[in-house]
Amino acid sequence: MLAEFALVLPVLLLVLLGIVEYGIAFNRAQAIEAAAREGARLASISSTTSADVTARVNDALVGIPLDNPVNVGIAPGGCAGREGETVTVTVTTDHDVTIPLLFSQNVTLAGEAVFRCEA
Repeated sequence: MLAEFALVLPVLLLVLLGIVEYGIAFNRAQAIEAAAREGARLASISSTTSADVTARVNDALVGIPLDNPVNVGIAPGGCAGREGETVTVTVTTDHDVTIPLLFSQNVTLAGEAVFRCEA
C-alpha cells in the first residue's frame, strides 16, 4: 500500500499544481478582459484621451497580482470626430506559468473590447 502511494503521489501533486496554475492564469485572463471592457467603455466617449483609458485599465486591475505590466492599445486612436464608428481597446500582458520540477512557460494573456463611439 505504501509503495503504491509513493508511486502515485508525485503524479497527483503535478496534476494538482497544474490545476492551480491554470486557475490562476484563467483568473488573470478574465481580469484582463474586464479591464479591456472598462477601457473601451471610456474610450467610446469622444473627449477621452489615451492616458485616461490607460489609467482606467490600470484602475480596473488593482488587486490583481500580475507578473508584468500591461500594454494598452487603442485603435484607431480615439473617438474624437468619429461618432457612430467603433473603437477597440486591447490589453495584453505576459504571464509565467510554472509547475515546479516540470516546466516553466511564458504565455501572453490578452483581452479586447469594441465599443461604438458616442458624442
